[in-house]
Amino acid sequence: MSRIALLPGEPVRARMAGIGIRYQEIARRLPRPGIEVVLLNPGPLDEVGSDLPLHDLRRFERGRLASLMADCDAVVAQGQLANDVLLEVPKLPAAIDLYDPFLIENLSYYQTLGLDPYRNDHATWVLQMSRGDFFLCSSDEQRQFYLGFLAALGRLNPPAVTADPDLQELVAVVPFGVPEMLPPARPLLGERRPGERRLLFGGLYDWYDPWPVLEALQSVDRPDWTLLLIRNPNPDATPQGLFREVQAWCETRGFWQERVQVLDWVPSDRRYDLLRDVDLLVSTHRINIETRLSLRTRFLDALAADCPIVTTEGGAMSRLLQQHGAGWVVPQGDAAAVAVALTEVLDTTADGRAEVSKRQAAGQALLEQLSWSRALEPLVRFCRRPRRDAHREAFTASPSTVAPADTLTFRARRFLRRWIG
Repeated sequence: MSRIALLPGEPVRARMAGIGIRYQEIARRLPRPGIEVVLLNPGPLDEVGSDLPLHDLRRFERGRLASLMADCDAVVAQGQLANDVLLEVPKLPAAIDLYDPFLIENLSYYQTLGLDPYRNDHATWVLQMSRGDFFLCSSDEQRQFYLGFLAALGRLNPPAVTADPDLQELVAVVPFGVPEMLPPARPLLGERRPGERRLLFGGLYDWYDPWPVLEALQSVDRPDWTLLLIRNPNPDATPQGLFREVQAWCETRGFWQERVQVLDWVPSDRRYDLLRDVDLLVSTHRINIETRLSLRTRFLDALAADCPIVTTEGGAMSRLLQQHGAGWVVPQGDAAAVAVALTEVLDTTADGRAEVSKRQAAGQALLEQLSWSRALEPLVRFCRRPRRDAHREAFTASPSTVAPADTLTFRARRFLRRWIG
């Protein structure tokens, strides 16, 4: 029996985002095929749910990973903390989880944070893709992208391709999954106003594009429609420039905390209750490299909860929704198309309800491909027979990360922001 260490880049706890939920679910499911799991949590141990079937629960401590994982056959690590594994325990077979393309996401924060995140993220990817033995990603789009990065580092070499022509033992699609059965429904939001319809956008990150939704809300002029946003619980780590812009726009129109309302972050075990308590999920974005590479976990949760989805074209999830007819996919920046889609979803006529039901059924068919048991199959194979990449050392070349210094103007602005507080 294999014993596998799991090290997520974010803590497993009650209130967590996609990565924490992902590792909670992995820890819950790997024992089913007979794999022992040791969870190294980077947060307090008493915040980890007692229902996880763990062999052991340990607190991540930088500098002590060799002893913490001495009894493990391999490790699955994600985010910046995977660097510590590769540096401290270099001989342990390592599966590096690239589900979250954080280098690409953080490019959106260049104007706010300067070039330091890029330097750190690029050096991190060079280290991880140079030294990892197996890599996880979320979609075919991501897999092609990471194969290009790995090729530049020498990981796609003649003996590797001869032994594994499609390189499935190097990079495999292990998406976010959905549970076989949802927890029983418990109402989460308060009572509705008479006739109120609830539209959930969710968290506002700088790569999203809420403006077509706001413009559609204004043009349709349905005061009984309420758009729900969610505050980020870590504003210091995730710049909230877009959130502030949206708040200012809404306040000038009298929408803030009226037609547009803000919720606190929902505990992960209640996320399906939130989606059951709303009438649709509307999440629009600009088409860019980030949206093409990211798989939106909120979309999978919405499909599982039978919550209709309205989103923008571009990206793996939009492609799947279009292919299966499981949602409403509109052109980017098209407020009129968003308004039409919202009106169709909220149409209470017999024809309108039938269209929603048809797309919900298509969504359930799509989910059959995305169950956790199916999603984790490549990882289970690795965990049963952990392996080192035998060709890595002979072919890998690790380039240095190069970036110019931040401009004097940016450094002055940063100093003023810190001085003002």
